[in-house]
Amino acid sequence: MKTTADLVITGGKLWSHGAPLRGADALAVAGGRILALAPLPEIEPLIGPRTRRVDAAGGTVTPGITDAHIHLVQWGVARGELRLEGLRSRSDVLAAVTEHVRTHPSLPVAVGRGWDARDWTEPPELAALDRATGSRPVLLHSRDFHALWVNRAALERAGVTSTTADPAGGRFERDAAGELTGVVREHAVRRFAELMPAPSFDSLLASTRSAASALLAEGVTCVHDFEGPRDLPVVRALAQGEGPRVRALMNLSHDGLEPALGLGLGSGVGDDDFRLGAIKLFADGTLGSRTAAMLDPYDDSDERGLDLIPAAELEALVKRAFAGGLAVAVHAIGDRAVRHALDAFAAAAATPSRTPRLASRIEHAQLVHPTDVVRFAALGVVASMQPVHCTSDLELVERHWSRRREHSYPWRSLLASGARLAFGSDAPVEPPSVAHGLQAAVSRRRPDGTPAVGFVPGECVDLDAALTAYTETPARLAGQWPRLGCLAAGALADVVVWSDDLHRTPPERLHEVKPAATVLAGEIVHLGIAVASGARAIQAAGS
Repeated sequence: MKTTADLVITGGKLWSHGAPLRGADALAVAGGRILALAPLPEIEPLIGPRTRRVDAAGGTVTPGITDAHIHLVQWGVARGELRLEGLRSRSDVLAAVTEHVRTHPSLPVAVGRGWDARDWTEPPELAALDRATGSRPVLLHSRDFHALWVNRAALERAGVTSTTADPAGGRFERDAAGELTGVVREHAVRRFAELMPAPSFDSLLASTRSAASALLAEGVTCVHDFEGPRDLPVVRALAQGEGPRVRALMNLSHDGLEPALGLGLGSGVGDDDFRLGAIKLFADGTLGSRTAAMLDPYDDSDERGLDLIPAAELEALVKRAFAGGLAVAVHAIGDRAVRHALDAFAAAAATPSRTPRLASRIEHAQLVHPTDVVRFAALGVVASMQPVHCTSDLELVERHWSRRREHSYPWRSLLASGARLAFGSDAPVEPPSVAHGLQAAVSRRRPDGTPAVGFVPGECVDLDAALTAYTETPARLAGQWPRLGCLAAGALADVVVWSDDLHRTPPERLHEVKPAATVLAGEIVHLGIAVASGARAIQAAGS
């Protein structure tokens, strides 16, 4: 019996396996899998009266995109909270918080997200926040989610006073007189965890589904999610349920290590909708909070950042995870943290143990000492990086790492050494726009065109490498290749039709392209009207 396609995409510039595909401009889908890729005349016999047809109108057609580093549940929640991104001064933030507190009188705790004090003329301060908020506890997350700005009511509720000692790997900031400023960094944030509102499962699932719908509109069909064990049921219900969904590789936080070991769960357990990934460990903090662990001091101080997990403990944890069949993802931003992570992976690899099914990874790797670049490939460690971090934080690099700027965000150097790159967004730290990520990766410029020659332009990657970091490498990292991450007969039909030919779009304008159609498991889950330059509307026929 002749197979009839459920869906046919025509008129596209097909891309897969690291390069444009030659000799094929059409793709047929049946039963949730790719049936064939070929010139249109060879696909036409597969078209029946109920086949749905999408005209790519000359746009690039890629595998579904994987966001290889996202906090999906957190992002879903953050989309409904007070948003402070883009506010340029302390007074602007305080005005927004005052209005939020006034218009939400029933909230027992006010939570906001996204402040960034790098260019403020007045620093975050306890008394200023108290004047704006009164007696209700207020918790304001910084843009990088590694600091809180809290008021006195929150400090009192958490039992924190000026005599409270800093925890290991954390800090309660104090002024010159030794009094608390209201800014809390890294592990000290944990003191306020019980003050955070606890949404219900249904509420979390609803906000996460809304976030998934937004991801599909960006072309994202799969995520590598980083959450705590509490959120695992939410992500699993999303990935395996009805309604807006994305596939998910669930990477558990540090406190998920012992439960996973106790249940005998190894990395890779699950199916292509939902599976267990790595255990995430924090080696250091962030550049914005000046807690990234550095081999040499920051340019403008004697500080070298924080080791959130001491090197010896990190090595022991990686060995323990490996012995239980669990891959490890280490958050490491500063060059000292990256070195400690690589040392831990090397020590674990040299110790006889069970080998995890999935590769391990270093998250962010924003500054890598030149002698450590080659160690990623040698150890089989994937560099999981976020292109927009480079363009968002370039002033911070110039301010704090200017003497080492040539070694920041070393994408091309890592690729040249044989390492694999996986790209993501780190939402809610940055918006999960794949188009903006592509533009940052290939030009190292912001959407406004600055800096004119790109930031450390020698570390740009070409478009094919960037697309590979959003498709094939994450699929390999999750143990899903070649079922996902490529366009090939028999592969699962996760596909993005882009509004333009990506290879003919100037690198500095890639942020303007949009997914005109997103397909998940053979179903059209997003169908938009292209608005980028030179694009035409996508048309779909049939039902």
